[in-house]
Order: sequence, then structure tokens, then C-alpha cells
Amino acid sequence: MSMKKIFLIIFGFTVMTLLSCSKDFLETESTSAVDQSTMFKDTKTALMAINGIHRIMYEKGDYAPKMGYQYYLLYMDFLGEDLVYTKNNAQFLTETNWTRHRQPTNQYPRHIYEYIYKIIANANMVIENIDQAEGTQEERDYIKGQAIFYRAFSHFCAVQLYGKRYDFAGNNSQLGIVLRMESSTNHKARSTVEESYSAINNDLDEAINLLSKVTFQRSTKMHINVHVARAIKARVLLTQGKWLQAAEMAKLVVDNAGAQMDKTGYDYKQGRASSATNKEWIWAKIAQPTLETATLFNFYSYISNTNISYNKNTPRAIYNLLYEKISSTDIRKKLWVENVVGYPGLVSPPGGNTYKWMSQKFIVDFPDNKSASYNGAVITADLAFVRLPEMYLIMAEGYARSQQEDVKARNALYTVAIDRDPAYVMSTASGTALAEEVMLQRRIELWGEGFRFLDLKRLNMPLDRGPAPRAGYNQGGSANGWKTNSNPTNLDPLASNFNMYEEKPVGEASRLIPAGAKEWQWVIPDLEIQRNPLCKQNEL
Repeated sequence: MSMKKIFLIIFGFTVMTLLSCSKDFLETESTSAVDQSTMFKDTKTALMAINGIHRIMYEKGDYAPKMGYQYYLLYMDFLGEDLVYTKNNAQFLTETNWTRHRQPTNQYPRHIYEYIYKIIANANMVIENIDQAEGTQEERDYIKGQAIFYRAFSHFCAVQLYGKRYDFAGNNSQLGIVLRMESSTNHKARSTVEESYSAINNDLDEAINLLSKVTFQRSTKMHINVHVARAIKARVLLTQGKWLQAAEMAKLVVDNAGAQMDKTGYDYKQGRASSATNKEWIWAKIAQPTLETATLFNFYSYISNTNISYNKNTPRAIYNLLYEKISSTDIRKKLWVENVVGYPGLVSPPGGNTYKWMSQKFIVDFPDNKSASYNGAVITADLAFVRLPEMYLIMAEGYARSQQEDVKARNALYTVAIDRDPAYVMSTASGTALAEEVMLQRRIELWGEGFRFLDLKRLNMPLDRGPAPRAGYNQGGSANGWKTNSNPTNLDPLASNFNMYEEKPVGEASRLIPAGAKEWQWVIPDLEIQRNPLCKQNEL
């Protein structure tokens, strides 16, 4: 098969062995290029293509912060209200103010489009060639199942951005995405949202079928197994409002994946919320320190309190009105610091800004604030893509919104909440009120992990970053005690901390975005429109 350009995407494999598995055929040598004629000779060489797809998930682009799925995850939370941008800085300001994803010529959202379709192109090559590879049927099933999963996962990532939300009431004839189900460079129109989700679900069903036949165990959480495929299937069903089906699919993961609730991930230590040794983690990026040597090209460069300029100068904070809803007995409340002055053990690099409600959730390198020699030497870490608490929360939300399984919903919610808060009392709510309790737990548990924009969009909710301070109260800004790292006084107890840390670094235009507004759809990159004239642009 020749290597061809598919509009924005270049066919070709970036192949890399991550970790060997117990089977001999998985013990492939590391390589940076493999001739196409030998790639699919047998399952051992074909597996290198799958390892290459794993690598694409987090490989860096030509300029920061281009970094594949890691960038996608950060983008989803910067577009929400729960992760607060504290100070004007170069990176993620235009993501946060809802302008960058609406610019068809901008290279950064184009990077996300390119990385998504690069994975799809590579997955299609595997799917079309693996059946003829020498090896056992189980080996072929393992490889093909992962490739089909990646095609479904990538299409799912795309349709949530470029298509309008999936309408639970039906009639989803609105434009979705260009579905690439084969290695073709033909011009192709966008499928409808319904057609897009149908293809995604069909692929996930086939991936689950193939991976369920695999008996050997993966040796790294980066590889895809049947539990990962079911977890993403649960997400898809939740996004479609198929409540009971989503809950039951998530329950299969809970019951069979072997994951356990493990609150040690929140311990006050280096590696907090950033180590795949945690028993809750089901799918993850495994850090590759020898490969990930550049700063500003991984998730933690933009969210962990390490000595990286963007976090040193612009600490990430939690939405204060959400923080106030967290119980004082909840261990997660310590992941953010409301009053930073004199706070014992505050994790921040020497000379860095420390702002109210700043995050302490993701700690890659634990700084010694007494040492001037601290330089943030650890720059990468493992990164969770799927964790067990999410599956319990999908169960809880799905059962609650189904309006018929409140007991199951309460039990699933309780499993997560009691593990985090020993004083938690099982909910007595039902239906919509119970679903709202689940969503509160979801916002707290999954903060900064790439869900908030997608949750708002699927539920047809507005972006509401809260009220500005009322007259007579501290309006924020460097002149009012923020820049000096003190605890500002005379704060409006009803106001949001959005745009309070500096002279409105984000701007007021994105304080409220109505549900269903055109801004909820990302624009298609101009290069795709030029090279594929059948691809219709979203409303500009």
C-alpha cells in the first residue's frame, strides 16, 4: 500500500514499542521506521503499528502546546468553568476565552484535527491488512481489536467537537464529521451526527467482540483491552442519552476490569494524581522520560505546579463556587488551597505566583521551597485516560436519569463519595435531583481531566462562569491584592473568581455562552475544506 496524503493527514506509522507483554509476539524491538512491505508480514511486526498509534496519542507537534490527546484533554477543561485561568499568559488564553477553536486558519485547533485523523488513517491500515498477517487468530484479534477501537475513539473525539450535540429526542440529521472507514483519499462529505454515532458504536461493538476473545494480559495500561473498549462505549452511550445502556456498560467495567477504588492517588506526595500504579486507573499514557525530554509538550507542563513558566506564573485554580460545595471532610478539598498565605506545605516553585483556590491536584515534581536549586527536573508523568470512579459515576448518572433505577444510582454514587468523604451519607434523592448530585461529584472527581466542556455540551447546558463582583466589593486585579500573593479582602461572597486575578485576562465575552450557540461547534480547519471541497464548514 503506498503512502498517500489524506488531506491534512499523512499516512504512515510512527512505530515504537512501549512495554513488552507476556506473549513473545509482543516483544518487538523499538524502531522509528518500518518498510510497508514488511509491516504486516506477521503479527509481531504488525503490533509495532499499534504501538505507533499509542505513541501518536501523546507525541508532540512542531510547537508548544501541540501534544495530541494531552492537548485535547486540557482544551476541554479550559473551555469550561471549573478550571480557572488566573493570569494573562501566552498559552491557553485564547482557548479559555472561546476564540481559538472558532478560527479556521489557526494552527492549534488544526493540530487536534490532524492528530485525530492521523490515528484514524493508521488504524485503517492495520484493519485492512492484519487478517493476512502470519500468527495466531488471538494475536490478530488483539491487534485488529485495538485498531478498530482507536478508529471509533478518534471519530468520537471528533464528532463531539465538530458536530452539534447528539439530541436525545432523536432526529440527529445535523452535520457530524467526515467518517474515514477505509484508506481512501477521495473527497467525502460529512456524515450526519446519527450516522457518525452509528459508525462509532458499530466499531466499538466489534472491538469489544474481538478483544473479549483475548486471554493474555496486557503488561501496560497504555494498551487497549476489552475493559477500555467498554469504558469508552459507556461514554458514547452517555453522550447519546441512552441512560440505562450506558449504566449497564459501565457496570461491566466496574465488575470485570479488576480496578479498585484507591484514594492514595490523592496523598500529599510527588506523583499525586499522576501515577498509573494507582489501582483505579484503567487506561493511561505511560510516561516515557527518555522520549519526553522537552518541556511544554506534555499535559503536566500546563497544569502541575512544577517550575515550568506557565504554571509558575499562572497557577491553575478551581472555580470558587464549586470549591465551596465540597465538604470539609472530603479528602479532595485539599487538592485546592483557598487561603495560600502561610499554608503549610504549599506546592509551588520558588518565585512562582500563589493565588487563592490554586490547584494542588497534579504534582509531578515535589519542590523543596527552601532550596533555591529546585528546577523542576521531573517534567513528565503517567496520565489517566479512564479511571474507575468515572465508571461508577456513569452508572450513577445513567441509572438516575433513567427515572427507574434510583437505588442502583445511589449505591454507585455512594461508592465514590464515601471513599473520598468518610462523613458522606447516602443520598435519598431521586430522578433529576439525584442526577444533579452525581454531576457535582463528577465535577469534583474529574476536575482537570478533560470532561467539563463535553459534559456541558452533551447536556445542552450553557457555559456560566458565575457572577461578577457587585459594586462595593473588591473587583479583582493586581491593584487589589492579587498580584502580591496575599489573600485579598472585601470579596463578594456571591461572586465567581473568574476574571478576578488580574485585569480581566480572559475577557468578559466568555463569561456566559448560551446552550446551543454556534460557538459550541469547532470550525473545520480551512486546509481540510480546501483539499476536500465536499466537507461543509460549520457556521462561522
